[in-house]
Amino acid sequence: MERLKVFDESYTYVKEASRDEVHRQGLWHETFHCWLVDDEFVYIQKRSAVKKDFPNLFDITAAGHILATETIADGIREVEEELGLVVELSQISPKGVVRDVIELPGFLDCEFANVFLYESSFAPNAFSLQQEEVASVHGVNRQALIALFLKEVPTVECTNIFDDTTLEIGLVDFVPHERTYFEQIALLLKQ
Repeated sequence: MERLKVFDESYTYVKEASRDEVHRQGLWHETFHCWLVDDEFVYIQKRSAVKKDFPNLFDITAAGHILATETIADGIREVEEELGLVVELSQISPKGVVRDVIELPGFLDCEFANVFLYESSFAPNAFSLQQEEVASVHGVNRQALIALFLKEVPTVECTNIFDDTTLEIGLVDFVPHERTYFEQIALLLKQ
């Protein structure tokens, strides 16, 4: 059973709890969010159809919970686990902590998301997806995604990097992060 560190709203450590308890009670906890970007694109994942939470929705390129025994830096394991990319901590840029709350019936996710950018060029053959987690990876024009996250446009085009198929997607197609999360990520992507 996964155990997570629990924090108060000021990001002060309080205790440990199980992942189920954290989500059932809406306790604040830490996550690792890594957005893969290059000069033109931001890469997003489409979550697997078998995921318990938010199947088939688009999301951060690689993300996950920080376990009670881990440091924030240990979250880099998510990039390799989900995408098959081996990344050194020195290759990613820390962008700070973004508070994120997702509230649904019977589910309250209160995260201190430790956000990182991994800037590089990405060839499709570099990826080896964890099929139970990630269905596909899609490239979205960086400026277009910023505009979507700021609600300046209703949809953007994304391209599956493995087969070049394109889709029009909107915020409704993403995991329902709160509006301020998307806005803050847009500002980080502008830098």
